[in-house]
Amino acid sequence: MSVAEQYELVVGMEVHAQLNSQSKLFCGCALSFGEPPNTRTCPVCLGLPGVLPHLNREAFSKCLRIAVALGMQVPEVTDFDRKSYTYPDLPKNYQITQLYHPLGTGGELELMRSGKRIRFDNVHLEEDAGKLSHQGDGTSRVDFNRAGTPLAEIVTAPDFRSVEDVDDYMLTLTQLLKTLDVCHARMQEGNLRFEASVSVRKAGSQELGERTEIKNLNSYTAVCAAVTYEHLRQSALLAAGQTPRQETRLWDEAWEPSPADYEADVPAAVRAPYAAVAAGLPEGWRGRTRFMRSKEDAQDYRYMPEPDLPRIEVPAATVDAVRAALPELPGPRCARYREGGLSAREAEDLVVDAGLGDYVDALAAAGVPLGDAANYTRNLIGAVLNKQGLGSDAIPVPAAHLVELHELIASKALPKELVLKQVWPKVVSEGLAPKAVVAKHGIQAVDEAAVRAATDAAWEANPQAVADLRGGKQKARGAILGAVMRATKGQASPQAVNARIDELLK
Repeated sequence: MSVAEQYELVVGMEVHAQLNSQSKLFCGCALSFGEPPNTRTCPVCLGLPGVLPHLNREAFSKCLRIAVALGMQVPEVTDFDRKSYTYPDLPKNYQITQLYHPLGTGGELELMRSGKRIRFDNVHLEEDAGKLSHQGDGTSRVDFNRAGTPLAEIVTAPDFRSVEDVDDYMLTLTQLLKTLDVCHARMQEGNLRFEASVSVRKAGSQELGERTEIKNLNSYTAVCAAVTYEHLRQSALLAAGQTPRQETRLWDEAWEPSPADYEADVPAAVRAPYAAVAAGLPEGWRGRTRFMRSKEDAQDYRYMPEPDLPRIEVPAATVDAVRAALPELPGPRCARYREGGLSAREAEDLVVDAGLGDYVDALAAAGVPLGDAANYTRNLIGAVLNKQGLGSDAIPVPAAHLVELHELIASKALPKELVLKQVWPKVVSEGLAPKAVVAKHGIQAVDEAAVRAATDAAWEANPQAVADLRGGKQKARGAILGAVMRATKGQASPQAVNARIDELLK
């Protein structure tokens, strides 16, 4: 048993989701990404003397929607607090957030892949800080464009016991935020940030260990790698009689395992456990966590009620209205597809690309079996979108046309191959319904007698292909099949042709 297998992984997640409102949380500055530094600021978000914050109702409503979607308890009254600390990217030297009366507490989320339910501690609304850019000359520059951006901070219970569950959660929560239309969820733009709090404990123990919070995680891959590394690092420390410290650590994705690096980078007392970490990492591994600072407690931030903002009433009727307007959530939607017979991958794809999922649902609602609806959408519609460079929000074929295409196939009015090879391309190119295409182009199935006659003629006209077939060369079948399709203008059933070829081979 490896060192890591002797200790159970325990993970809690904190997520900062930038709400996609039109302006910042407490002022009218427009939200943006990639704008020139310090061009989206005003006296309020810069914290200049004499200014007062004014709450963004849209951002508040979007955060409330998250709380309700997660099944949280929403208080009748909520308010804001000041979290005081000094940092170059925090112009006011305090951050307006919610500590004592968050917008939602409790609740849970059903994961898409595993179906497990993750519990939550709370969701609260807060403003973001600015952004520091460290220069190559040793100086740093600060950009306050992001200062004051509205964030929903979503905090889970320490319910994760595997990296796979962490990955499942990130995917599910990302899709939830998109489904609710509250966050663009683009990690590369920094508007969705995951932070993992990791601890380990002896297998079978119920007591939580000291936790480390990992920051600087900019992708699902980085989060999973950091959690994997911390599991091994903390397990190695405990196995060597050391106790992991409660601290904040950064993720260094460029680092490669090297015992020599550990000898230079860590105290002598823990070099052996760290060397064990390097030895236990997979071949080709890159990345490690590094110490950033000791973990602060709430009293270090000198929290106090925000004096410049009033308390906010949240009527039960408002919560009920938000709940009634919620769409189907990713976990239940994925489960519905799985229960309908789709594979785990098919179900996940249709949830991740909600436009395709909605198209499948429209076909199914019109009577197309779910499996067929998914196959048509993933294959036929997917090919059209790829060819035309379109997204699922711009599918050029009405769902009604695919319903009619399915009816042609299911009724066996035409062979399936004929429908897919001759009718479907014209449905796409001409924008007509399938039956209109059939009528316009005179597409019809060749009867059995005509297929037999055309196959017999091709058999006589291709003696070399016949000889090759009798010699076991199955590729020669294509020459006869091609001749029949040319003779019948592509309207013969390939199955019928192949069946007749098999008869002639006997």
